[in-house]
Amino acid sequence: MSKVAKKVTIAAPVQKVWTALTSPKAIEAWMGGPVRVSLKVGGKYAFFGGETTGEFIRIEKPNTLEYTWRQASWPSEWADSRVHWELNPTRKGTQVRLTHDKFPNTEERDSHDEGWDAYWLKPMKEWLEANV
Repeated sequence: MSKVAKKVTIAAPVQKVWTALTSPKAIEAWMGGPVRVSLKVGGKYAFFGGETTGEFIRIEKPNTLEYTWRQASWPSEWADSRVHWELNPTRKGTQVRLTHDKFPNTEERDSHDEGWDAYWLKPMKEWLEANV
């Protein structure tokens, strides 16, 4: 199954981007809804009112974050997918690389490809650049 790969530069320091990805208060500010985050390896999270859940599997502050990803609508026989973030400082701010793989099928991959832009990267970038 193919993966989703995104790259965007955000005019904000790495630490602020890290916070926007990991702090419940910051995520709620740009996502516009309640979230739960237990930021530790093995810790759980819930985004979009519990529609998306998973577990943190790699945390290397402030550059690397990886977690499992599961939609509430997925049948139980579908395995979790995986989200990987890489944050690197640039002269203009932070280069963000997102990889999402291990999708159960092409339809979910295509839906998430669009969703990452509309519901995550665009609002997070706009919020960070307005609040630097």
